[in-house]
Amino acid sequence: MNEVTSLILRRMRAPLILIVAVYSISILVLTLIPGVDDKGNVWYMSIYHAFYFVSYTATTIGLGEIPYPLTEGQRLWTIVIIYMTVISWFYALGTVIALSQDKTFQAVSKESAFKRDIKNIHRPYYVVCGFGETGKAVVNALLEEHFGAVVIEIKEDISDRGLNDSLEFVPNLTADAADPASLEIAGVSQPKCRGVIAVTASDETNLKIAISSKLLHPDVTVVCRSEYKEHEENMLSFGTDHIINPFESFTKIFSMALHSPSMHLIYEWLTGAPDVSLSSPINIKPGHWILSGYGRLGKQLHKELHKKNIRTVIIDPNEKTKNIFLKNEHNSDQFIIGTGTDADTLTQAGIDTAAGVIAGTDNDSNNLSIIMTARQLNKDVFVVGRQNATANEVLYSKINEHYHSSKDSIDELLPLAHLMMQPSEIVARKIRAILIAPLLIEFIQQALQEEQEWANITISRLSAVVGDNPPYIWTVDIGKDKTPAIAQALGYGRRIQLKHIISNPVDHDKSLPCIALLLKRGDELILLPESDTEFKAFDQILFCGLRKVKHTMSATLKDLSILNYVMTSKSEPQSYIWKKITRILHKRDRRTSGR
Repeated sequence: MNEVTSLILRRMRAPLILIVAVYSISILVLTLIPGVDDKGNVWYMSIYHAFYFVSYTATTIGLGEIPYPLTEGQRLWTIVIIYMTVISWFYALGTVIALSQDKTFQAVSKESAFKRDIKNIHRPYYVVCGFGETGKAVVNALLEEHFGAVVIEIKEDISDRGLNDSLEFVPNLTADAADPASLEIAGVSQPKCRGVIAVTASDETNLKIAISSKLLHPDVTVVCRSEYKEHEENMLSFGTDHIINPFESFTKIFSMALHSPSMHLIYEWLTGAPDVSLSSPINIKPGHWILSGYGRLGKQLHKELHKKNIRTVIIDPNEKTKNIFLKNEHNSDQFIIGTGTDADTLTQAGIDTAAGVIAGTDNDSNNLSIIMTARQLNKDVFVVGRQNATANEVLYSKINEHYHSSKDSIDELLPLAHLMMQPSEIVARKIRAILIAPLLIEFIQQALQEEQEWANITISRLSAVVGDNPPYIWTVDIGKDKTPAIAQALGYGRRIQLKHIISNPVDHDKSLPCIALLLKRGDELILLPESDTEFKAFDQILFCGLRKVKHTMSATLKDLSILNYVMTSKSEPQSYIWKKITRILHKRDRRTSGR
């Protein structure tokens, strides 16, 4: 017996007992009261006739006095039956209505339906804990890649946040994801569960989710969002696979922009940053930087600027923060008490000669004001902005429109911020890369060791392949499960090269519009492998191209006859009989040529 049935029976016990008792007494008394038949003889109702009479009387249908007219005694008892049954049914119906509106019953019903939905998932899925801005972006990315998604959210208004707007149904449970029972119900311990993604707003909750997930399913992949070092260390001690700190991640992106603007552009483009075009690389001039806001983000960005020996002027209204700053040696760096929203403070910080300004406070209104004021004082300054909430995106766009409307020259139509830090977007992009194209992170790390010229050449190659379309990245794993045709051909001792995989299966003289970014062979990483590179078992290749190219390439990877065609330009017979005939003809041709 499930929980819903058990709860119904418990709540309906008294009404059901009352109805059974009223019916039993009514039927019993009717069978004992004497009546008169059509011949004037004494007649007693049978249990069947009494039950039939009470049934339509209790429901007020009123079919009349059948099979014979009632006596006065029977009519008197009928009056009693009417009131007893009506009252008992009203009591039962009232209990049913109250039960349907009961919070406990609704929660149990939803949980029961949720369990059924989990059992009906027949493909690999991820459990996403927290359906805020980050959670929603992660779910959308999973659905795009045809993975299943299960959502646990503690707030009850989850259905109003666009979860059911997707084409695919996403099972969701309103519960505390930190409760191991909720994770168990969500199917974390099931074999089809590939991973758990903890992106709630609380580091402590994410830590509990990570611990519980690893205990329930040690082999499951756990990805957690964390903003504090102490929680990260605890997560690592319990075997958390990936920990994403939005502030550290953005600091690396910022460092990339300072070190290699072209490589930063490639990263932004491949990870799906919005409104990024390969035709608009950033340009950072030499000079000092102004950093407004010395919190978690500000301290990490200042540390990165200090590593590169870039003088920084800090602006923050907190006196305690200034004392902490003065305790450390920062060479020629300067600290100014203020918010940075006014022109006087920015002028004191040297905005007219500054290379860049960072609006990094935890208040979006202040950040917008800092950016606007800085742009008015120095239109060429490089702007880094922090957007704390996605809901405020409309404010940034409106102010950007207002800023542009006041400009007469097209050359001055610059973006409001060259580099934007939105925590939920950064976390979502990195999770997407980890789950869908894990080699992308290794590609970026390896590519950062190359020169700026290499990055420029790579941008040209990517632009030639993809054009103005958004890029799509995917990974090909050489093995029996993912690429059976390649594995079978390698087993025959054939030499499979990169050019064979990227050949068009319809016209093998043409190549598919894609580029191999990275080849991973054990611990060896090969950037931009050549077309004549030979593959071995268990190789991993990271590709970039259009989404449709992946599906076209899939045919070559899985169908041996198509692979033979792109390698030999000959179509292989498909049926058993034609294969036999072809082999006989090949043998005869070899004997003839031998003569």
